[in-house]
Amino acid sequence: MKILFTNTAPIIKYGIGQAFADLGHEVRFVFLDQEASLFPFIQEFRPDYVFTDGGIQRMHKIFPLLDDLKIPHIYWAIEDPVGYDNLSLPYARMSRYTFTPCQESIFDYSKQGIQANLLMFACHPAFHHGAGPNPYYNHDIIFVGNNYDYHPARITGLSNVLSPLLNALYDIRIYGNEWWLDPARAFCIPPQNYGGIMPNEDLPSACASARIFLGLHSVDNSQTMMSMRTFEIMGSGGFYLTQWTPAIEHLFINHRHLVWTKSAEETLELVNFYLAHPEARMRIARQGQQEVYEKHTYHRRIQENILPLLQSRSAYTAVFAAGSKNLRVRYSGRSFRI
Repeated sequence: MKILFTNTAPIIKYGIGQAFADLGHEVRFVFLDQEASLFPFIQEFRPDYVFTDGGIQRMHKIFPLLDDLKIPHIYWAIEDPVGYDNLSLPYARMSRYTFTPCQESIFDYSKQGIQANLLMFACHPAFHHGAGPNPYYNHDIIFVGNNYDYHPARITGLSNVLSPLLNALYDIRIYGNEWWLDPARAFCIPPQNYGGIMPNEDLPSACASARIFLGLHSVDNSQTMMSMRTFEIMGSGGFYLTQWTPAIEHLFINHRHLVWTKSAEETLELVNFYLAHPEARMRIARQGQQEVYEKHTYHRRIQENILPLLQSRSAYTAVFAAGSKNLRVRYSGRSFRI
């Protein structure tokens, strides 16, 4: 099977896309945001499926081209439920297959006559793995993520997780875009706590260097939707102290795979305890890594959630399989032989 991905973000290139390749499928990545058209890549690669994880600016480059070429489109609605109305639903209406990491959104799609399927985030053990420490990330506490201060759940997390630690003057570094330093936002941090943007390739070594990795979530009313970094940090062997959500409690065991907090006071108590007990931290980190390696890898997601649905080849693929040299399509007012 040949799959053309329209994004090169780490979750695609190092995550689910690479897992498809590991399982023996042929994959190609294109950052469609910077390309004028998807058509040349289809001409050259001749995919069985095109896979998109969002990006409203890509939509007009994907449709109606794929409809004309009879290539099935796979859409992974990674912004659900927050982006359901403005982003996910328009894509889902034009896609052959729709996947979402939010179990509750499946019902919303069904009300629109769309069959959606669950596809949660995960880790890729070859990328998210234990690594040697890096002195640059030698801090007691690290958080990696952008300053999304417009989701109610995120605001709760900022209040319960980050604020008490910053106010208590712990050795904490926050990595992400410069929104963290913007005083016009509802939440900002002192410059000395800002570490800039962390390269994705540095996550494993950062997890091996910091004593505690924090987790925040933009959704706290789902049994399955959570920050993708949950699986990535745990897979990288980090000790994960996270904002409580139903999804966190549904999938993991507190003080066994990770640690969750529900208040500012509890955050301070947990940080003080686990900074003073490195053996407990390391045990939980090992158990958390084992749990995501056993149950939450992209290889397993593909085998259990995606491949069972991809049972028939598209008409486009069938033509190529038959060896046709005369298929012509029209695109942008011109006729092409592909």
